[in-house]
Amino acid sequence: MQPEDKTSSNVRRSAEDKLNELLQKLFELSVIVYDFQPDGNKLVWKKINDIIEHYKELDDLKDGVDSFIPEEVINFVEHGKNPDIFTQRFVERAATENQFTNGKIKAVGEFRQLLTEEFTKSFPDLYENNANVMLDTHESASTTQAAAQPE
Repeated sequence: MQPEDKTSSNVRRSAEDKLNELLQKLFELSVIVYDFQPDGNKLVWKKINDIIEHYKELDDLKDGVDSFIPEEVINFVEHGKNPDIFTQRFVERAATENQFTNGKIKAVGEFRQLLTEEFTKSFPDLYENNANVMLDTHESASTTQAAAQPE
């Protein structure tokens, strides 16, 4: 997997370089257009063709990049916001949902324990038989799994 990572890294670096070059070309075009001279048509067309070539090269590089960037992060950047804010909010939301889920798991465990205690008090004979059946089933499942595993 090492060669793929290096290739992806090289493609990403090439894309960054191409983007920087493209920004430079766009800046140069803006300077030419701002200070437009009547005899500057050829220069403007040459810069536009250079920019189109850079876009083609960037399009060719896109297939070599295997990174995924969520659309929400791209929207943050487009709106001039720091993508770290998105990451911070995502982590906070995940932590909150994790706490909520852990609370549910704990509540279900406590309910199970309470139900087992009440079941034992109400039906002691049935519970003992049920516990033995569950124990026998668990032991036979363990034996079956151990026998099924290749040595």
